[in-house]
Amino acid sequence: RAGDWCLTPGVRFEDVDMRRLDYSTADPRRSQGPTRIRENSVSVAIPGFGVLYRLNSDWRLLAGIHKGFNPPAPGSTAKEESSVNIEAGARFDSGDLSFEAIYFVNDYDNLVGTVTESTGGGEVGEQFDGGEVIVSGFELSSSYGWDIGDLEVPLNLKYTWTTDAEFRNAFDSSFEPWGEGSLGAELPYIPEQQLRAMAGLNTKQWRVNIAASYIGKLRTKAGQGSFDEAESVEDRIVWDMMAAWRFTPRLSTYIKVDNLLDETYIAARRPAGARPGL
Repeated sequence: RAGDWCLTPGVRFEDVDMRRLDYSTADPRRSQGPTRIRENSVSVAIPGFGVLYRLNSDWRLLAGIHKGFNPPAPGSTAKEESSVNIEAGARFDSGDLSFEAIYFVNDYDNLVGTVTESTGGGEVGEQFDGGEVIVSGFELSSSYGWDIGDLEVPLNLKYTWTTDAEFRNAFDSSFEPWGEGSLGAELPYIPEQQLRAMAGLNTKQWRVNIAASYIGKLRTKAGQGSFDEAESVEDRIVWDMMAAWRFTPRLSTYIKVDNLLDETYIAARRPAGARPGL
């Protein structure tokens, strides 16, 4: 710290040894030992740097740059996942009212896709290189609260606008969420717009909160241009509610209702086709 400046440099060093033992399904007791052993070792230094500047008692400016890293799985032919992640923005806090605006960029040298039971596209654990990827956008959040006698009224709003989420190179893989990727193909399961708004009524003995979440239309498989109905999910608004009652300082109860208005929607298309929401 120096005056109105706060600098936070750091570095993390990882030395990882991984070992995967595969057993035959015909040997459920594993008495015959593993049918295959795969190993992998990696060492890496992961630096980061953050800076915050105090404009006055209410306003702050902030920025940061950090390396992202994920080691390849044992026996994987994929490269390690690596990226440079940058953020910059402003923060306001005056007590009852707070606000934050952040611009972010995640610049991947290599994005790795891993096959799971829900993705499809190969043996579980198999990995694929996606190459260069850029994800960028804005995150906004604000909160405000005021008192009406013994009643507290909190309001919260969070918004994410993803301006870019695309591959910067062409590639060919059997990883089902990506398929045969092309330059400019948009990543799956990243909507352009996301919004959550919450309002509540609180007292010392009880509280009620209601929230609305909006998720914009998104792709379920990498692509570009117009949306394919069979490989996308429509936008939706889902309402949730929670109420709580405090009997004593040590005993309380609550009730929570997800999807309060019983909205029918598709949440994903993997595994095995359309998956329903709550």
